[in-house]
Amino acid sequence: MPVPNGLAALPPPGREAERDFLPISAYGLIGDGHGAALVGRDGSMDWCCFERFDAPPSFARLLDRRRGGFLQLRPEGEVTVVRRRYLEETALLETSFETGTGIVVVTDLMPIASRPDGSAGPAGWIVRLVEGRRGEVAMRASHQPIVDLGAPQPDIRLGRDGCCVLPEGCPTLHADTPFALHPGAGEGAPVTAVASFTLRAGERRAFVLAPAGAEVADPAATAAEFFHATQAFWREWVRGITYAGPYRESVVRSALVLKLLIYAPTGAMVAAPTTSLPEALGGCRNWDYRFCWPRDACFVLYAFQKLGLRQETEGFFRFLLEAAEGTLPSVPPLFSLDGKRCHKERTVEEAEGYMGSRPVRLGNEAAEQHQLDVYGQLLDLMHLHARGREPLNGDLRRVGTALADHVAAHWQDPDHGIWEPRLPPRRNTHSAMMAWAALDRAQDLFGPHPGWEEARRGLLHDIRTRGVHAEGGYLTQVLDGEDVDAALLLAPMIHLPVEDAVLERTVDAVIGQLGEGPLVWRYRSEDGLPGEEGSFLACAFWLVDALLVLGRGEEARARFEALLALGNDLGLFSEEMEADGTFLGNFPQAFTHLALLQSALMLDLYEAGGAEALRGTHADRAGRIAARREDATARQERPRREEERA
Repeated sequence: MPVPNGLAALPPPGREAERDFLPISAYGLIGDGHGAALVGRDGSMDWCCFERFDAPPSFARLLDRRRGGFLQLRPEGEVTVVRRRYLEETALLETSFETGTGIVVVTDLMPIASRPDGSAGPAGWIVRLVEGRRGEVAMRASHQPIVDLGAPQPDIRLGRDGCCVLPEGCPTLHADTPFALHPGAGEGAPVTAVASFTLRAGERRAFVLAPAGAEVADPAATAAEFFHATQAFWREWVRGITYAGPYRESVVRSALVLKLLIYAPTGAMVAAPTTSLPEALGGCRNWDYRFCWPRDACFVLYAFQKLGLRQETEGFFRFLLEAAEGTLPSVPPLFSLDGKRCHKERTVEEAEGYMGSRPVRLGNEAAEQHQLDVYGQLLDLMHLHARGREPLNGDLRRVGTALADHVAAHWQDPDHGIWEPRLPPRRNTHSAMMAWAALDRAQDLFGPHPGWEEARRGLLHDIRTRGVHAEGGYLTQVLDGEDVDAALLLAPMIHLPVEDAVLERTVDAVIGQLGEGPLVWRYRSEDGLPGEEGSFLACAFWLVDALLVLGRGEEARARFEALLALGNDLGLFSEEMEADGTFLGNFPQAFTHLALLQSALMLDLYEAGGAEALRGTHADRAGRIAARREDATARQERPRREEERA
């Protein structure tokens, strides 16, 4: 009998669709700063978009077992143990398969598409290396390419004595072992290119996916070159992270995930590299997250600046402000990777959907919504950027004042809010909070403005009178409403002037009404969609932050550590989670990893200065973190300087 961590033997070639869907938690992420791929614990690359995160996928078995396409590399027979890890402080994924006859290790990477010096590297390549570590193991490589989700399979031919798989209109697979073509089981089933070989201890095989027409004379040499260069890139990048506090391993892994989700040509960050992974299995809450949400992006920049990642901070800041400038006076809730407004949502009717969760969507209808909180995020970001620097230049001043003018003119308008429900617009309390923050930061940046100040006072009055539950005394999801909303946990992060007692009652209401163990649901109210969803992991980390501000440090740390334990074996997190630990939603999720990272930074600051050190704006906390970093550097250098003087 196989052990729980093992894998059953592979089905015969042509019957790959018999494999069931893997859990979302079974995947690991690799990327190159242009696109990304997900690799399952069974060695199957089931999702990949080359050159752009939002490009048509070259593999999409994640969403369609029969026609989705994949590239699998694993032992033919039964696997007793699977172990996975990222090579230390890199984004190179290593999977070890132990069988009854030996052990093999598969290493997966996408050669990095941008170098530390900013110059361009290769884009649109994947390297898969397999090495025998003990005994001998019968192996199989199976390649089933597609040109797009739902499209007919392309014609496939073999070249270079079978060692080259050439699908029309797709990347070319180069290998140092020959393939054969196998028809699928059933009429119209896809063709699979299959290579079977035996690997002994010390032997290696290389598989290189390259853009069509790229020259790969020696796959082993090409793979080795890319391996060493990409490993060196990631380790050099991690050395730039200045954080030295507790939970560093989780902080670094989350920072690496966020870096993997940045589109290098423009600096945009996608919310996740996938589309249509469901918020409830079998349901319709399946969205395309391969776009840039300014709200998410602003949170990321806060974190990156605090980690000392200046290049990413500056690049992302430029992208956001240029994108916003192109749409003024209004700003959409999401942008494409090149800073343009997104295309409308469409569905792929032919796709099976993850575990039958349909529809599969491309594009996101939320691009058409009005979300007032975005303006607060952007102005708060400008405030953080300007702190300790030269005054904002003319272009930034023009964008910032236009954003503030828009908020002052529309602060009483209903909107769709942070969670993008498919409902008519409402007066969301979180949106009012962020609109207040927009005008507060604008006046700090650009000076007093009567119209801004009048709207700021009006917003604060509405929040304090209509946004606090009359009996419960907690902040409510909408003005004059009854329900609590986990987004309201962000109030202390923007330095909203409400009483600590209101914040404490809000925290307790979230725990009592939306919490289950360490998990937190966004809300329990109607959102215009059928079915339910899982807990929202970012909210669980926001609760940690709010508890720290209230001085409830032990409770906060216990929740944080319980949440860390819920990641997969690679330290990756999805957007949502069932109460039983099942991952839900697009994966890995930038918002979750950002929230994890911020909570770690908050815990470190709390240990140094208590709850008072967390008060204020993002700019205030960033300044305290920078001061601590400078003090630590000075303490490290003091012995060396004393020795030099001696």
